[in-house]
Amino acid sequence: MDTGITGYKRLKNPEEKKLQIKKRKLIDIPNHINALLVDGVTAARRLEHHMLESIGIRTEPANNAQEAIQLLLTGVKFDFIFVDFDLSIINGPELVRQMRAMGVQSKVVGMLTNFNDHNVQMFHEARANASIQKPLTRESFEIITGILRYI
Repeated sequence: MDTGITGYKRLKNPEEKKLQIKKRKLIDIPNHINALLVDGVTAARRLEHHMLESIGIRTEPANNAQEAIQLLLTGVKFDFIFVDFDLSIINGPELVRQMRAMGVQSKVVGMLTNFNDHNVQMFHEARANASIQKPLTRESFEIITGILRYI
């Protein structure tokens, strides 16, 4: 019997009224686009997370560079990595440099509140694939992910 809820599975005993939750990892879903979202501002990260999920991109949030690197060291692969410029301890471009030195091949998008030539150049030199101005919208995520899917 289908419950109509993705990620939930009925128990085998029909008399049982409870639902069993089946946990899935990002890599368990075939042909699904996933992203790592690194932003130190909780409210912004939550909003960006919801926007990405609303366009069909499974998103794993990270609060800072250390969390992002720890996640990447587990071997999880991401199609996209969105990195805010203004992170604590190390900035976004430095995180991108470290990820590239680790061999991360994901498409990286630098997110900038202060979108100027110097900051964009810093992401470019760190080998980010693109930079985008904050605040972000659902449409801006759709545009940048649409372009980068075909590069």
